[in-house]
Formats: sequence, structure tokens, C-alpha cells
Amino acid sequence: MNPGDIIGTYVLDRRLGKGVTASTWLAHLAQDTPSAAAGNERSENGAAENQPERISATHPESPPNNAPTSPPVVLKIFDLAETSSWKPLDQFKREAEILRTLNHPRIPKYIESFDLAQGGHFEFVLVMQYIEGETIESHVSSGKKFTEAHIEQMLAELADILAYIGSLRPPIVHRDINPRNLILQPDGHVALVDFSGVQDAIRSALYPGATLVGTAGYIPVEQVSGRATHRSDLYGAAATAVFMLTGRNPAELPMRNLKIDLSGLLYLSPGLAYVLGNWLDPDQDRRFLSAAKAAAILRGEEPVPTAALASSPSNARSSENTRNIESLQSSRRALISHILSEPDTGRESVDYPAELPSDSRLEIQPLDPGLYIKLPRGKRAGSSSGFAFFPIVWLGFVFFWTTMTLRMRAPMFFPLFSIPFWIAGVAMLKSFLKPSITDTELFITPDGLLKKSSSFISNSAQQYAISDVGTAKVQRSSVQLNNRYLKELAIEAGTGTLTFGLGLSDRELYYLEKRINEELEKLKKLPRE
Repeated sequence: MNPGDIIGTYVLDRRLGKGVTASTWLAHLAQDTPSAAAGNERSENGAAENQPERISATHPESPPNNAPTSPPVVLKIFDLAETSSWKPLDQFKREAEILRTLNHPRIPKYIESFDLAQGGHFEFVLVMQYIEGETIESHVSSGKKFTEAHIEQMLAELADILAYIGSLRPPIVHRDINPRNLILQPDGHVALVDFSGVQDAIRSALYPGATLVGTAGYIPVEQVSGRATHRSDLYGAAATAVFMLTGRNPAELPMRNLKIDLSGLLYLSPGLAYVLGNWLDPDQDRRFLSAAKAAAILRGEEPVPTAALASSPSNARSSENTRNIESLQSSRRALISHILSEPDTGRESVDYPAELPSDSRLEIQPLDPGLYIKLPRGKRAGSSSGFAFFPIVWLGFVFFWTTMTLRMRAPMFFPLFSIPFWIAGVAMLKSFLKPSITDTELFITPDGLLKKSSSFISNSAQQYAISDVGTAKVQRSSVQLNNRYLKELAIEAGTGTLTFGLGLSDRELYYLEKRINEELEKLKKLPRE
């Protein structure tokens, strides 16, 4: 097809895009061009025998012909010869049927659809309203920037669209919210286009995994596994806002706990931070914020929930700086990091046990002067199969992500992006299994502190002069089990910290803290030779 070709009653002006099986063209009614009459005369004289034959129309009404000039339209043309299966045709016809039922100012209006037989090819044509503007992707790629207020406005308008299609029965799932499918109009508003991947929520729930539709970086976990829901579109909307904020595909940004980490890149208003923090959650059950309420929050019509503001570190700042806070998720992480970096709370109220539990496997022997402590290999608190379950799930998800990106033929940086997660998963699994295969010994003598670890895999030792050894404290570790952080003993040694006893019970750890600190105090009072 070329500009000037006639498709049905339309003349092609220029091609807007080309997919695998369909192309999109800007067109106008053939009756609106001066050459149309001449074309009709040539047809009567037999000079236009190759004009396509219009077979059927799924819309009984034809576009108005009485106006000298009609608005331009968009023709989406599907060529059956370009596909090897019926599934793309099914998606194409589903898009036409869905657009017929939609009525929203930010969604292109359906005009008509029909079939053509042309040059031995069968083509299916969808005619819809042309929305003037450029895509968000092309706007950002050209080097232009958005203000945060404009991003809030556009995200609120997108939320209005999602609230509308989500209110239909059954709800409609777009499945491909990304910067290429959002048109920035000359007046600054946005419109959502390309409903080729659309599916109703009932179909998605009953027939999961049939077709993977979406753009890498803008689809959540449940959509990768074929179970897209209305909340999957919320994730795509938030990821698109991240692209507008950073100019980068969200998959290129750092992640923490499987969630896009914006803490080191952005300072956001409370409303935008709250919406993004909720909608970017990898667990769809935690994306509880409705599109309608998100739009109200972004427009300032509803306040940001108090819980979100309370968890923000900017709570104590002046009102002028309140808008410059990090995202809600970043604040939560900062709070957790603060807790982990502090010694165990409530230490003054700790009652140190007088002796070890009777079933403890710790071996403690006085050296006169000094102390010997041995933690034998074997099952310990927290080293059960449940403890190692998290790294196994982690590695399983990373494997799933890597294989799916390869199957989707995504750019190579997407599977390469998973390498740090592979490393982290293997490190976690190794640290979780290590207590079951390692004997750990502590020697505290006038000469210093020696920690030895031995297993059938490797042996290691760490030694510090007694003058370089500080106090021992029980602290929270970075390892979580059953929604509770495990504890370990941390001994100040040199410029760092020597840890011991991950997964021991509280009574064992506090007993060790008391004994080690008492012994260190005695050793430091001994006269030096």
C-alpha cells in the first residue's frame, strides 16, 4: 500500500505505523478530494479495474459525504496473508468490537469496520477517530521534559480512562499501557490508543496464559504469567509515569525487593509518591488504590492517606519542603534500614539469663584467662527448610523472569538485568545453608580474638588483637523468617564487625553477649607483658 491508494471509501495519506500483521494509516474520505470525481469517471471508462471490492461492513452507517472536508481518520489494516494463525485476526476483530462499545473523550471513537478483497488478498479494516499529537515516547526521546505537575495531570487523566474501562461489565483490561500508546495532544492532555491487546477480565481469568501481550518494563508479574487484571493496567500506568520522570525504561532502573527503586533518583510530591508506591507493588493484591481515588489524590481533591505521610522522613520538615519527599516505598525501606542498623531496642530492660538452655548445642569452656566458644554444624533455629525457602523462591522467580524475557525476544539488556539477582539469590542460599555445614569457633585470649569456620567445602579464619576488639551486642540481622528478623551477635573488631550465631535463640545470644563482654573486660585489665 502507498499514499494515494483507495481503501473502501477512504484515501490513504501517510503511514503512521507498521506492525507484524497490521499497518496504521492516516486517511480521509475519497469524496473529499478533487480527484475523487475524476477517479469515478476513470472507473466508468474501465481504467480503474483494480479498485478494491468492498465485501461487507460491520457498521451499517457510512461516514458523512455532504461536507466538503471531513476530519482525518485512522485506518488500521490487517492483511490475512501476513499471519500464519488466526489468533492475530481474533485480536484485531476483538479490538474493533471493544472500540464500538467504548465512549470516552480520551479514547479514539470507532467509526466503522469492513472487509476487503484486493489483489487476491483479504484485508480487514478498522476505521477510527484520528487523535492529533505525538506519543509520550517520541516526546521524551526528542529531549523534551515534563514538569512534575504536568505528569500528575496526565497520570490523573490516564487514571480516569482506567477507571472508566474498569467500571464496565465485564471490566476491560488494556494489557499494554506504555509510552507508545499514550498520545500527548496539543492542548497538553493525553489519550489512550491501541486496544489490540485488549481483553475482558473474565476471559483473562478463565483462560490464563493464552497470549502474552505487553511491553517489557511495563507489565507486572501476574501479566507475564498470563493472568492480567484491571490492576495490571495500574502497574503499566505507574511505570509509564516513571518513564516520564526519568526518561528511561523502568526495567533499566535499580530494583529492591522486586520493586522499582526510585529513592536515589527522584524527589516526588506526596500524592504522586503515594500513587506510584502503591501501583508499582509487584504483588497485585497490594495495588489496592483504585484508579478513581488515585485521580482525586493527584488532583488534590482528596488528601494523601495519613499513614503514607507518617511513614515519610519529611514529616518533620516545613510545609515548603513537604512536597519534596521520596516515594512511600523508599520511606519504608529507610525506616527498616534504620531499625536494622541500630542495636536491638529495649536493651536496658533485658534480663540476661544466668545459664544456657539445657538443650543448647553451644559449647563454652573457660581458658583461664580467656574463653572458648563452639557452635557445631547442624540444624539450628532458623536453618530449617522453611528458612531456605525464600532464596529458592527468589531464584525461581529470577529464572522465570529470565526465560520469559528470552521468549519475548526482549532486548538483551533485559535478561542481563537479572544477573545481579542471580548473584544475590545464590549468596542468600549459600548463607542460609552455611550454618548447617559449618563448625564455628571463637577463641578469646589475651592475644586477641580468633574466629574459625570449617566445613567440607572450605576453611577460614579471622584474627584481631585484643586492643582492636570492642563490645559484643545482639542485633537484628538482615535475614527475615516468618515476618520476623532473626538476630545475631555482632562483635566490634578492627574497622568492621564480626558476626556470630545467626539463628540462635534469644536466650543463647544474650547469654553469649554477657559472657563475652565480661571476658573482654577482664582481659583488657590484665597487665601487658
